[in-house]
Amino acid sequence: MITEYKIVCKGIKKKVIYHFSDSHLTEYDSLSTPEEIEKAKSATEAWERVREHFAHHGGEPYGEYEKLSPAFHFRKLIDIAKDGDALVLAGDTFDYVSNANLRFADKCLADFDKPIAAVCGNHESRRAIPSMGKLADMACDIHVVRLDDINIICIDNSQRKVTADQNEALEYELSIGKKAIVVIHVPVMCEQNEKQLKPSGVYFQFNYEGCPEENLEFIKIIEKHAQNVIAVLAGHLHFSNYALLPGNVPQFVSSQAIVGNINRYVIGDADELL
Repeated sequence: MITEYKIVCKGIKKKVIYHFSDSHLTEYDSLSTPEEIEKAKSATEAWERVREHFAHHGGEPYGEYEKLSPAFHFRKLIDIAKDGDALVLAGDTFDYVSNANLRFADKCLADFDKPIAAVCGNHESRRAIPSMGKLADMACDIHVVRLDDINIICIDNSQRKVTADQNEALEYELSIGKKAIVVIHVPVMCEQNEKQLKPSGVYFQFNYEGCPEENLEFIKIIEKHAQNVIAVLAGHLHFSNYALLPGNVPQFVSSQAIVGNINRYVIGDADELL
């Protein structure tokens, strides 16, 4: 399912950006060992139950189309994103990082010629991501995809924390004055989404009670430079969520891609979006 949003941003040439997360790929292939095949089959079976639970929890559809395989949905979403200007992967592309999962993703992305902004999710480890390939930047704690008039700043907060170094780099990137999209995995909790996030527990919260001070500083930096932040894009919840963070910065959480969900953002001057 494609959910579309229009974002008016003065001075920005019209762009289409796609965003999805939580594909939880559990692939195996002819090069996989028997142990790897068994692990993939077991994980796939477990997710058949879990993804249905999340769909019902979020009040979202779960019919025959949503039941199709994670591999089918991943390929389909990549095809959809080909008509955009950039793709954001907000974490948990893989249920676990394996050679078969990496080979599958590389094959799906082989002819994808648009910029990809990707972060790790809590199911992934930066250390396990190879330094080559379309998703190599996932191995960074922060990296920036630079479009002509928008920067996409990717920050790994997959373990529900950020570092002082990440905050310093974020502050610098936002202070240069160029419009930016900030990508994280675990969403920020605020007044507008507290009722949805709190019942799920701290596992689904970035700024939970007692969180590191750096997490709160991250939010303050976003608020301080709100005039330059077009949006914060996240995942992790497995259901769609929209809220205004401090500074009236919109945060969009994409629903689970493992059942075929993707967000489409059309960004530009008001006249271009008519």
